[in-house]
Amino acid sequence: MKNFTLGVLAHICILLGVHQVAALQFPLLLDFHDYPSIGYEESGLSHADLNATVAQALDSCQIRDLLNGTNYRLISSRVLSPDVGLSQKFVAQSERFAATVYDYTNGRALLVNGIPFDNGSINIEDVNIQPHPSSEEILEAAQTAGIGSDEFVNSYMPPYISRDFPDGTSHRLLHLAINSQNSSRLVYVNMNNGTVEESASSKSQVMDCVAPQNSGQASVTRGAPGTQNLRITQSGKLLWTFRLTRPAASSGTNGGGIELFDVKYKGKKVLYKASVPILNVEYENKNSRCGPYYRDWQHEEYPLQCEGTNWAQWLRLCKTPAKTIVDPPNLDGGNFVGVAVYVDGLEVVLKSQMTAGWYRYTSEWRFHVDGTLRPRWGFGGVLNGRNCVCQVHHHHVYWRLDFDIVTAGNNLVREYNNPPIFANSRYHEKVYEIQRQKDPSRRRRWEISGRTGETYSLNPGPNDGTSDDFGVGDVWILKYRGNELDDGVGFTESIAARANINKFKNGERVKDTDVVIWYGAHFKHDQSHEGHDGGDHVVGPDIRLVKW
Repeated sequence: MKNFTLGVLAHICILLGVHQVAALQFPLLLDFHDYPSIGYEESGLSHADLNATVAQALDSCQIRDLLNGTNYRLISSRVLSPDVGLSQKFVAQSERFAATVYDYTNGRALLVNGIPFDNGSINIEDVNIQPHPSSEEILEAAQTAGIGSDEFVNSYMPPYISRDFPDGTSHRLLHLAINSQNSSRLVYVNMNNGTVEESASSKSQVMDCVAPQNSGQASVTRGAPGTQNLRITQSGKLLWTFRLTRPAASSGTNGGGIELFDVKYKGKKVLYKASVPILNVEYENKNSRCGPYYRDWQHEEYPLQCEGTNWAQWLRLCKTPAKTIVDPPNLDGGNFVGVAVYVDGLEVVLKSQMTAGWYRYTSEWRFHVDGTLRPRWGFGGVLNGRNCVCQVHHHHVYWRLDFDIVTAGNNLVREYNNPPIFANSRYHEKVYEIQRQKDPSRRRRWEISGRTGETYSLNPGPNDGTSDDFGVGDVWILKYRGNELDDGVGFTESIAARANINKFKNGERVKDTDVVIWYGAHFKHDQSHEGHDGGDHVVGPDIRLVKW
């Protein structure tokens, strides 16, 4: 059924502190009241509160003593995910913050965390690590490198390197692509002593293909708070409720895109948490100075196009569907950074665009009124530096889906195959932890049920591909463990970028317990054969309601 965009901002009413916004886009053939409405209420620390608690912590005696007389910068700060460090769910705990400070004088990082506005709870870890650079640090590096008035700068791959010394200290070098309309240069900027070096990659041949031009806009890196409770209704009846966290505030080693918590449909729990903790890339040409492997990050937001009304600085209701680089006309950048929300037919859509070097990624969740949930991930890239987007490469994305069908325990996973793999039934139960492959020839899917029979199915998408030597695995069925939120691998260019979910598979019983399913999708990106429009660069499964 064709949709017609009316472009009329629906009325907003405020009732009991919950903002209710009616559907914005709908076919003329259906009644207006058939379409979903979206409501929201604020949750968690505000940006101002996070900034204030971090400033108070940095002014505490213990941190002032460590940083006295040094040149340092606050790299990032965030509110910690409620499940970080918990061995079991639903344990009451105080909200906590985390901050990373880099000390250029001593070549070290200070990792700070504690309870907001409680300096007595502060923990400080003094370590020699290289945190992911902030937008402000990249701008300072660009000024040190002598960026011209007609140039713009982006982080390049690898975004930083560490120059280590015999005493265990190090210098921090940021890798920049400085671009203009007609040229690009690659440099390393030593943030400890202010020197600039030519990158070895700048001496390599620049590749050419048809791809979107880099918009050169500023990104938002980890450290911006952003959590909201959303509710979706239809004709006044409550359908979906959940809490969302923006990518820049997402949890884990590398972030998780748009994260969902406490997802319920018609009042019953579906998921405790859903995110993308692992994202990696492999290049086919191992001698191209591109990669050959990357473990990317999912927390650096990039502008997308959305005309609408802000509910918060980072959350906008769009009048029409938001556009990212994977949506026609496939342009880079836009007018809004954060999470876009819009109504598309009978679905409410959350969408955000992220950047990692020359890559653009889109994190998307689609909530249908019939109970279907569609996680989606899009892959794009821009011309930047040596134009590595022109080299054939393979993306692998892994969702972590913590199913709690009605309750956290007593969940059962059954696998469906047609033709069957067992003689007497198309279904069989999963009793112990296991890794499984997709099998389109058998229409393979997985059904997750609660103790009273409520059931959802996990159905592979048509573009999701199958695993290979680097893009290991399609599906893992595991028992919930609070310390298994990701595999702990940060940015790397080595084979260590490969997903290491198998380390969680140790034979534990999963039948009638708390189940987590990891789902992998695999995408070949061949820009030279795709042209500017790039074809369909979006992957993801359908999570469909079976019985409720």
